[in-house]
Amino acid sequence: MTKQTKQKSSVAFRNKLRSSILEVGRRLIANEGLSSIQARRIATEADCSVGSIYNVFEDLDDLIIALNILTLDELGSSLQMAHEEARQQATHDRLLALAFAYFTFASEHQKPWRAIFEHQLPEGRATPPEYRDDQDKLFALVEECLANDLTEDEQRKSAARALFASVHGIVSLSLDRKLGEFEPVATRRQIEFLVGCTARGLQRA
Repeated sequence: MTKQTKQKSSVAFRNKLRSSILEVGRRLIANEGLSSIQARRIATEADCSVGSIYNVFEDLDDLIIALNILTLDELGSSLQMAHEEARQQATHDRLLALAFAYFTFASEHQKPWRAIFEHQLPEGRATPPEYRDDQDKLFALVEECLANDLTEDEQRKSAARALFASVHGIVSLSLDRKLGEFEPVATRRQIEFLVGCTARGLQRA
């Protein structure tokens, strides 16, 4: 076996191992949440050693970030679909389509969705650029909906993040049952009220 062949074999093995670890991690998070991501348990279920995990991922935080990126990609696909379907509609309807799609995704994938916000990197450790890029792509969908009403870039970016934070707050409090029992219809009404006020405010401005 040549050196080049050995290198290709090594890369293929590493990629296969990475996929296996991520598959196990995704299943654990979906069933049990972020606390289930433990190196020894993943190693057992992926049929590898704990050391093998750390040959592929820098540490457990690195693995969790990779898992959260996969969830962000899925969320992004759902929001992109809603965005495309509402592209020709008024600002209110476009924003509402995104907000409802976000609520639906969070409701149907609660544990992976929660993991995005539950995970905290150690003090002083920067979030990987690719993770921020995925987040920015989601904000960009909201920004595009606001483009006709807010022409200044920084104002539009700030508004998109403020609106996301507001919708996320409603969704999070609802799913956590912090304001009473979880009532999807009531939650959708709260989201619609928020988006409606935002759209009307933009029109007046």
